[in-house]
Amino acid sequence: MPDRLARAATDLDDAAIRTPSQELTALITAREPYLLRLKQSPNAGGAIRLQCPAAGTSPSVTCPRFDRLHQRGPIRATAVDLTDARQRAAHAAAKPRVLPPTPDRKTGDLPKICHQQTITLRPGDLGHLDKFRQDLPYLSPSWRGTYSAARAMTEGLNCRLKGHDLDLGDPKNGLAHGRVAQTIPVALLVTVANDHFLDQWRHIHQPPDEPDTSADIFEIPAERLDRTPLTGRSRPPPTP
Repeated sequence: MPDRLARAATDLDDAAIRTPSQELTALITAREPYLLRLKQSPNAGGAIRLQCPAAGTSPSVTCPRFDRLHQRGPIRATAVDLTDARQRAAHAAAKPRVLPPTPDRKTGDLPKICHQQTITLRPGDLGHLDKFRQDLPYLSPSWRGTYSAARAMTEGLNCRLKGHDLDLGDPKNGLAHGRVAQTIPVALLVTVANDHFLDQWRHIHQPPDEPDTSADIFEIPAERLDRTPLTGRSRPPPTP
């Protein structure tokens, strides 16, 4: 991947992430052809199979290094209907071309993905870089669709917890010192807030099916009530 695309999100502030410019959006979109493609979903051990973007019957990039190592011959000339968008996009001339450094590394020093069309990546294979792995490419449309909703829900929950009912943000509600002493009341407040949220949702989305029958309770007329005290019940208890 060219450095300009690989470092497109470097040193961006929060405003640029929340409202990306057209240039940033174009750079993020231009990354997609260079990404390794998922060939096989994770197995029971969490290992996945990835394919080089220059491999396969429908590569997304052209790579002279891949062609040299796999002895791929020159592309045969084919007629293309220029009015057909799919034919234009499928032609090799329309795909990004990987530019290896000059001079290129020796064959024995090249990564395994260059010698094979697919590789297996297991949890922990990247060492200390494994924590940077993401299932969704950063700032891609799929990433935005997933994390934008999650962030909105989190901010909304924080706002309600700091509202006038619970007021978690008031320092008077957290006078205890120490992490454990602070965690316990916060956990209790969050529990109470969740109970309020569920109760409010139930009243809005699950109204009672049965009507209120409090007015239909059978009442005994006053003239039929026997107000005579029970035998032995009206006297005080005996002195021990």
